[in-house]
Amino acid sequence: MSIRTQSLYFTGPRAVDIRDEDLADPGKGQVRLDLLVSGISAGTELNVFRGLAPQWRQSMDPKTRLFSDANGSDWSWPARYGYAAVGHVSEVGPAISGLKQGDLVFAYVPHGRHAVVSADAVVPLGTLDDPELGVFFANLNTAYNGVLDANIPLGADVVVSGLGVIGQMVTRLLRRNGARRIIVVDGIEQRRAAALAGGATVALSPFDGSVAERVRELTDGRGADTVIEVSGAAPALNEAIRTAGFNGTVVAMSWYGGTFESLSLSGEFHHNRPRIISSQVGTVNPFLGPLWSVGRRGQIVREYLGELAPDLKGFVTHRVPLAEAGRGYSLLDQGSPDVMQVLIDYRQS
Repeated sequence: MSIRTQSLYFTGPRAVDIRDEDLADPGKGQVRLDLLVSGISAGTELNVFRGLAPQWRQSMDPKTRLFSDANGSDWSWPARYGYAAVGHVSEVGPAISGLKQGDLVFAYVPHGRHAVVSADAVVPLGTLDDPELGVFFANLNTAYNGVLDANIPLGADVVVSGLGVIGQMVTRLLRRNGARRIIVVDGIEQRRAAALAGGATVALSPFDGSVAERVRELTDGRGADTVIEVSGAAPALNEAIRTAGFNGTVVAMSWYGGTFESLSLSGEFHHNRPRIISSQVGTVNPFLGPLWSVGRRGQIVREYLGELAPDLKGFVTHRVPLAEAGRGYSLLDQGSPDVMQVLIDYRQS
């Protein structure tokens, strides 16, 4: 027997609608979740919300993994999105073991009051004190994956460009990873201060002059061993290439939207031989070898949720009820300096 629920839909670029609809009972191997909170991503999800994701215009061939507009797009409006939800198991389908009613879990499901999902796809959160912390499981996987992709040696000078939620997490993980100097870059003073409190050595504003030149001054002219670019801005990627030293590494963690008129591959990129690594959370750095997997990474991230709890809680700046979700997206879309993590709170009526 189905239940009635409310689900969030994107109906066009920057357009959100909340719809009442039926939700079927869980089938074999599935569970139903009553969601408590879900997080709006300020990176990937905002690109989808703005209509900038390539899937709105193209489709990816699963065999060749090439994007093309020859066969139309993968997505169409209206569409559901979201991938950072926390809730309680409210009903368990047949053939389920290891989960029971009332369990607190994380799930990669779209925004809405309820969800039916495979039991294998949820992440038990156990005794996590605050359900809101569980929302960060997705972002922390992304941040940790970027640090694994960077393969940073002990004593390295590392630059983090972009200090949103993921950039803040990367900074804190670098502190644990043994970076000698952690130089952070962001145009928002509050975010620079938060990164310094989280272990950064030096904080720079891109509005105060060339980041690449100031990093050279801080590193005896060498430049950064590694630049982790998290801002999602095309000019920042170009400056990251300039900031890396000879044979240095640039880790591009963002899903970039828009165009790249500012990108230059003729100067520092050609002469300084930096390596650009695409860090995508769906897989783990292959150079780590067969002992590493997405599952193992997730287990470690679950431990970090508890260790980083005080910082993570401070990243939540706004909570909106489902009926006002559009306001939450607008807060992020406008780029207000006091906005960090926006939650949709289903506990609010």
